[in-house]
Amino acid sequence: MRKIATLIVTAGLFASSAAFAAEDEYEIGRKLPADAVVTHPDSNPLRDALRPVPATAVFEMEGWSLWDPSLIKVGDTYHLFCSRWPKADDHSFDSGWKRSHVIRATSKSLFGPYEFAEVVLHPKDHPWATRGVHNPKITRVGDRILLYHLGIPQWSTGFAYADSIEGPWTPLPEPVVKANNPALLAHDDGSVYMVSKHKPKPTQDGKWDACLKAHVADHIDGPYRTLGEGRNRLPYNLELEDPTLWWANDQYNLVCTDWEGKVTGTQKSVVYYTSKDGIHYELFSKLPVWTQDEPIVLEDGTHLNASRIERPQVYINENEEFAALLVAVGIEERSHDYIVIRPVDNFVPDN
Repeated sequence: MRKIATLIVTAGLFASSAAFAAEDEYEIGRKLPADAVVTHPDSNPLRDALRPVPATAVFEMEGWSLWDPSLIKVGDTYHLFCSRWPKADDHSFDSGWKRSHVIRATSKSLFGPYEFAEVVLHPKDHPWATRGVHNPKITRVGDRILLYHLGIPQWSTGFAYADSIEGPWTPLPEPVVKANNPALLAHDDGSVYMVSKHKPKPTQDGKWDACLKAHVADHIDGPYRTLGEGRNRLPYNLELEDPTLWWANDQYNLVCTDWEGKVTGTQKSVVYYTSKDGIHYELFSKLPVWTQDEPIVLEDGTHLNASRIERPQVYINENEEFAALLVAVGIEERSHDYIVIRPVDNFVPDN
């Protein structure tokens, strides 16, 4: 059972000024300190649990760019949601992803093959995200199914609900929270914990920074309150992009990308953090879970090369085990090509 109310009250809804002062000793943009507290300094059990990819677990569509995978099982069918836009727009002046829409594909197996089913949300039919519907994430909330996403041009998080995985989907008429790259957990008592990417201004290292904000709400539709005066929730003022959350071992578990490679040395490697209270996070390992420098190894011994591996998402099975790691893959620097669903050997954290 998820006990967000107890966790936040015990830890203190807003961390003390002394804790903030200690946090601020580390400037944003610096590398991981040599004396950093790390759960597994010399190993990474999650990385060790990764397995080769079945050929059927690569989902692509000719003529289309695919990004932002999210997966849910309903009955005996797996439903893969992702962003899509014409591949010809990948190299356009303002990037095709800003004009994306959301699709659904289905399979009877977690590792595919997946077949296109339908367009789920499109900006031409959306009440306010009239330019792009991007970065969808699918989850259950009570008896309903929630699809939450980034809405463009507002750059805010929107919700769409359905009673069936096949829709129809009803978007809320306004954005729910001003947040980018959100990831949320709905708890048994109806309360919600959310994290998002935040770009503080002005930047401290000459580039835009990417910090982790945490938010809570008493109800899924908000209003959302920001925890800890909006401070960066990652330790040592580290940076991230593309967070995803799950609950296991009585803690929040967060997988994201290592923005600028300050933890692993490789930009946008997949890294893992944990938190007992949703406020203070600890790095699980200095070693990346997965990096874009590594070929994607297939079960038959061949491999796929990738310029980029981004948007990591987790699939948790019925036994609450981490069973698959989803990523979006770009063959070239600015391309967005296909989705990979990588098997994980039913990982459960024990820290």
